[in-house]
Amino acid sequence: MNWIKRKPNKKAKLRRKADKLWTQIILSQNPKCECCGKPSLQAHHFYFKGSYPLLRYNLSNGVSLCLSCHFKLHFRDAKAVEEIIIKKRGQIWFKKIQKLSHINKTSFLTIGYYEQKIKVLSN
Repeated sequence: MNWIKRKPNKKAKLRRKADKLWTQIILSQNPKCECCGKPSLQAHHFYFKGSYPLLRYNLSNGVSLCLSCHFKLHFRDAKAVEEIIIKKRGQIWFKKIQKLSHINKTSFLTIGYYEQKIKVLSN
């Protein structure tokens, strides 16, 4: 079977660039895991980027986590990790991000949208 190597389209390249910038900012803002205080190595979307595309590049939605806590969040006890994050960040943050999570529109995911997000994240 012949496999065709597809060249990534412009939108996919821009999305990856914006994702990388977002991750770098989240980790630089808080180099320690927000749950246990160990060095953070991964940036997590409190509201998952796939389910909440409007929050994908919202810096308030980013959480610095160590590998252990990130694994725990996804595979063992998400509720416990999320409760720690909410307790540390506070109810005001949680209510604000929760309100934003209810806005669900995907029609904005254009090349121009990603170019604008890269510009904002680069500053």
